[in-house]
Amino acid sequence: MSRRLHLTTLSLGFLVSLSCNSARINEAPECAAGDTSCDGTTITKPQPKPMPGSSKIRIGPKAPIGFDTKQDGSYGVQTDKDGNVILDPAGKIATTTPVIWVANSSEGTVSKIDTRKMVEVARYYTYPGGGADPSRTTVGLQGDVVVANRASTGGNKASAVRIAGDRASCIDRNGNGVIDTSDNSMPGQAATPIPWPTDKPNDPPDECILWMTPLTPNSYPRAAGYNAGFAEGDTYIYIGLYSNRQVVRLDQRTGKILKTIDVSPAMPYGLVIDKNADVWVRGAEGSLARIQVSKADAVELFSGSLAPPCPYGIAADARGYIYTAGSTCVSRLDPVARTWEKLDLRSYGSSFTRGLALDSKNQLWVADTSAGMFHVDASGPMMVYKGKTANLSSNNVGAAIDYDNRPWIISQANSMAYKVDPADYSTQSIRVGTGPYTYSDMTGYQLRNAAAPTGVWRYTVQGCGGSNRTKWINLDWQAMVGNGTEVVIKLRSGYTKEEVAAAKWTQVAKVPSDMTPVSLEIPAAAGPMLQVEFSMRAASVELTPILSGVTFSYDCIYG
Repeated sequence: MSRRLHLTTLSLGFLVSLSCNSARINEAPECAAGDTSCDGTTITKPQPKPMPGSSKIRIGPKAPIGFDTKQDGSYGVQTDKDGNVILDPAGKIATTTPVIWVANSSEGTVSKIDTRKMVEVARYYTYPGGGADPSRTTVGLQGDVVVANRASTGGNKASAVRIAGDRASCIDRNGNGVIDTSDNSMPGQAATPIPWPTDKPNDPPDECILWMTPLTPNSYPRAAGYNAGFAEGDTYIYIGLYSNRQVVRLDQRTGKILKTIDVSPAMPYGLVIDKNADVWVRGAEGSLARIQVSKADAVELFSGSLAPPCPYGIAADARGYIYTAGSTCVSRLDPVARTWEKLDLRSYGSSFTRGLALDSKNQLWVADTSAGMFHVDASGPMMVYKGKTANLSSNNVGAAIDYDNRPWIISQANSMAYKVDPADYSTQSIRVGTGPYTYSDMTGYQLRNAAAPTGVWRYTVQGCGGSNRTKWINLDWQAMVGNGTEVVIKLRSGYTKEEVAAAKWTQVAKVPSDMTPVSLEIPAAAGPMLQVEFSMRAASVELTPILSGVTFSYDCIYG
C-alpha cells in the first residue's frame, strides 16, 4: 500500500506585508501614499515558535537557498533584480501539460492529444453509454477539461462532464490502489475508452472522470468556458444553453449549478472569458452579450449596429479586444470605444470562416470551412492578412493555439487534427475520433493568454533521512500581497518524488483573505518529502505579488 499524506493540520506562521502595496512588475515595492505605518519594510505577525532543536530550511534571496523558478513544475514566474519571486508577464503561457482536447461529436468521446509527441494519450466517453454529441471543450488553469454535451439527437443527455488533466486529480473510487483510466494508447493505435455503463451515471469506471452534471433537457449546450480561478472556491465553468438563451455557472469542484443567467435574446453558440473575467457570449441569432461578473452578472447586449459583423467563432486577447469570425471575414471589437473593425478575406479565398484563436504575439489564426486556416496579424491598430495554409478538408471547424505557440485546426470531414507551423504554414496531422466538432478553448491557451497574469512557484523539500521520522512544524513565508493581487498556498507530501507527484493538493491559505495563522497538524506517519505551491495572480499585467522568503521548520524523531 502506498503511503500518502493526508493533511489535516500544521502550524502555519505568516509573514505578510500588512500596509504595503503589491509592486508593479520589475519595480521595487512601494508604500501607499500617506501610509505612516509603512516604511518599505515587511511587517511580521506573531507566529508559532518551532519546537526546540528543530531544523529549518530557508529559501529566498538572503537565505542559503535561492529561489529557482524553473523546478518542480513552476511556471509563469521569474525572479526580480533582488532575487524575489514575481509574476512573469511574458511567461504566463508556459505549462507542463502540452495537451489539446478534441471532442468527437459523432463518436460520443473526447480525445486527449499530446501536442509535442503527436500521439493520442487517452480517449474518454463523455456520457454513460455514449451518444451525447460532445462539442465544446474548455481547459482550466490546472489542466482539467470540461466537455459540453450538445445532445442534438437525445435531448435528455444535455450535460457537462469534467475530466482530470493528470492522475493526481483522479479518484480511486474502487479502492484498488491504482487509477483506472483510459490513457492506454499504444504506438500507432488510438486509445480505447473505458465503457461507462448507463446504470452508473455518478460512478464512472474511468476514475479520471470527476463528475457529470445534467443540464436542462433539449437546451442544446453549445458554449463553454473556464474562468481563471486558482483557489478551491473561486474556479467556475460557464456553459451556454443555446435553446434556453441562458448561461449557467458551475462549481468546478462539484459540478453544482450555482447560478443561471438570462442572456436573451442571445442564443449561446460560443463564449470566451476576457481579461476582466467577464463572459462574452456569441449569439447564433446575431448578437453579442457580455456578462459583467464584477457587476453582479449584469448583462450588456451588443446588437443592431453593434452586432458582430462576422458572427460565428469568438476569441479574446490580453488587451481586452473581442474577435469574431464568420461569413468570409474576421472582426474585432474595442469594448471601450464600442467600435468594430472588419477584415474581409474573400479575395484571399475564404469560403466561410469559423473558429479562431490568438497567440501570445496577437497573431490571429482563423479556420475556414473549405480554405484551411488564415493567418491575420492583429498586433497593430489595423488587422492585416499575412497568409494561409493549404486546404485541409471540406469541413474545417475549430481553431486553437498550443503551448509552443503553434496553431491547430480541427477538420470534421476526415476526423483529423492538424498542427500548423506558423513559419511556412506546413502541417502535421493526427487522427482523432469520428466527427470532431470543437470550437472552444481546447488547450487552455485562450484562458491564460487573455486573463491577467498568473503563475505558480513550487518547491519540494526533503525532511529527515534514514529511519528517522519527520515531524513538520511550521511553514513560514514572507510576501507582499494586495492591491488586486493574491496568493493561494497548497501542500502535498509523500515518501518519494513519485508519491508526491501523485498526491492531491490541500489548500492551506488564500491571501489576502486569510490574514490570520492557520493551525495544521500532519500525522506522525506522514512522508518526509513535502511540496509547497504558491499560486500567484494579479488583476492586471502591471501588478504582481512578491514572494521574498519561505522557511520550512521540522523535527527529526529518532528510531
